Amino acid sequence: MCEPATLALAAAAVTAAGQGYAALQSAAASRYEARVADRNAKLENEAAFRASENTKTEALAHYRRVAQLKGEQRVAQAANGVSLDFGSAADVAADTDLLAREDAKRIYDQGAEAVRGFDISAANYRSSAKASRFAAKGAIVKGAFDMASTALNAASQYSKMKAS
Repeated sequence: MCEPATLALAAAAVTAAGQGYAALQSAAASRYEARVADRNAKLENEAAFRASENTKTEALAHYRRVAQLKGEQRVAQAANGVSLDFGSAADVAADTDLLAREDAKRIYDQGAEAVRGFDISAANYRSSAKASRFAAKGAIVKGAFDMASTALNAASQYSKMKAS
């Protein structure tokens, strides 16, 4: 059978090895979380780009509908013998332009808000990834200190047992 001092050293070695393994596992989990957060940030950036492109497409479709409406208004006014350059016809055209600009602004504002939301989410994911990378480094450092503490405690106990 082993003497108590040898058993104490063996127990300390096993404990230190377990602490080291736990530190490595914790660091690996944190690095995985960082990779997931980085991927999510990339997906949010792609979504922001798509939202921006969709906004442009929607605005273009709006401008086409407005052009069609203005054409229909002119045809109807001309068919009724109304002069298009002044009076009610000019007011209708001006009102149509005003409402079209307001609608276009709303389309762009909503698109910008959607992009902003995706940008904020992407920034949050990047921050999360950075924090996870720091956590991975912290887990390794903590594991090293835990292992050193265990080794020092074991050495202290061993010296006390040898002295007795």
